[in-house]
Amino acid sequence: MSIKYKVIERGTPGVKGGGTKKYYASTTAREKIDLKQLSERLASISTVTEIDTIAVLQGLVHLLPEYLCKGNSISLGDFGTFTVHLRSEGKDTPEAVNATSIKDVNVTFRPSVEFKQRMKTVKFKKHSS
Repeated sequence: MSIKYKVIERGTPGVKGGGTKKYYASTTAREKIDLKQLSERLASISTVTEIDTIAVLQGLVHLLPEYLCKGNSISLGDFGTFTVHLRSEGKDTPEAVNATSIKDVNVTFRPSVEFKQRMKTVKFKKHSS
């Protein structure tokens, strides 16, 4: 299994005209795997039916936001952990910070140690243009 990449040129951020440009590896456009494809594959490698798998994954779609909005982080064992992070405006005093200071809510996924180890075994393949 290998991750396909392409070579892209990027300038220096914040420099007019891009400054010194360098070349970097970047992942290529990926095929999106939908819920049905994922559930079919999970069913093929387990004793759980495709319908049961879809039901569990749909349940996660409903429960994760509920628990995250209550301030919980959600650990899915060897998969990883989901947490909520806020982006807000900086204020001069603690009293000036309120709900309107919050500009965005981001859900972060932090892979487990085992997950990270499995990703370290990945190979790379240069995409021919």
